[in-house]
Amino acid sequence: MDTITNSTTSPNETGNNKATINVLDPNTSKLTFDIWLYGGIILIVLGTIGNSLSLAVMMRKNLRRHTTALYLMVLAVVDTAVLYNWFVRNWTYAVSGIDTRLLSVASCKIHTFCSYFFVDFESWILVLVSFERLFAVFAPHRVRNIFTKKSAIIQITATGVFLVIVNLHFFWTQDLENGVCDAIERRYMYFSRVWNWIDFVICSFAPFAIMLSSNVAIITRLVCLQKTKKQSSTNKRNNTMTLTLIIVTFVFFLTTGPLTVLVSTGYYWVQRANSNAELKTLSVIWASFNILAYVNNAVNFILYCLSAPNFRKELAEMLHLEKCWKKIRVEPSSNTATVAPVQSSL
Repeated sequence: MDTITNSTTSPNETGNNKATINVLDPNTSKLTFDIWLYGGIILIVLGTIGNSLSLAVMMRKNLRRHTTALYLMVLAVVDTAVLYNWFVRNWTYAVSGIDTRLLSVASCKIHTFCSYFFVDFESWILVLVSFERLFAVFAPHRVRNIFTKKSAIIQITATGVFLVIVNLHFFWTQDLENGVCDAIERRYMYFSRVWNWIDFVICSFAPFAIMLSSNVAIITRLVCLQKTKKQSSTNKRNNTMTLTLIIVTFVFFLTTGPLTVLVSTGYYWVQRANSNAELKTLSVIWASFNILAYVNNAVNFILYCLSAPNFRKELAEMLHLEKCWKKIRVEPSSNTATVAPVQSSL
């Protein structure tokens, strides 16, 4: 997203007389420009390496047979697509002044579609994982029968098709005119304003609400089982993966929440800005919240390493670091290295 009022507006233009902030222009704010430029480089490097390693680890024999790993493999691919879709446009503009979205009518329509579709898809993949973990906690003996690899593929495909249909309108509502990629025709302008709220519900509010309620239910259930000591061995094996999910979704809330609020209220703040200094301050906030949101697409590998023992084990074996892994897993009471048994899919 490059402008507060509408993410489809060119970094150089203010389409349809909308108040915007040119966040990529160093004359607007040098700090803003540096945040976009160097923050983007860090995230694209971190995200490319991390998501590639996550995908490689999830595809290993011991993990790929689990449904959760399939969801997370797709998530790694979508996260990478989100990063590159955002980074290529912003980096190209920063170093050359060329906005790739404005190269042609086709690039205007395709890039706008991809910008919305990939972000929506990412959110709903996390929702699917939340449902799978919810069943794993409340019905641990039935989860493998309900959430099979076949059903997961159907769920992911159906979700992707639904989101394609939802965002397909960009191919006829968006157009390129006088250096502006936006809803040019008057009959689509009102729809464009309404669409921002529709997308807010689809991309942010609904996934947030579902994941939050699922996590609350999961945590409540685990606490109750812990207090009553009725936790089955199957539930215990699910705890590690459930913890990973809670951490991933918490980071999703933490990183994307501020930008969601700012997008919803951005037009109001731009209209209230009475000086260039205030606009520059707002542009710094806007760039910072955007970078924070894209952190979510770059750090899942780190989260898996921190919270999932079996992921770390598989990563160590893939990188031929088994000796280091065994040293880490040495029992304090003995001097022999023992590898912890598999507890869950991760």
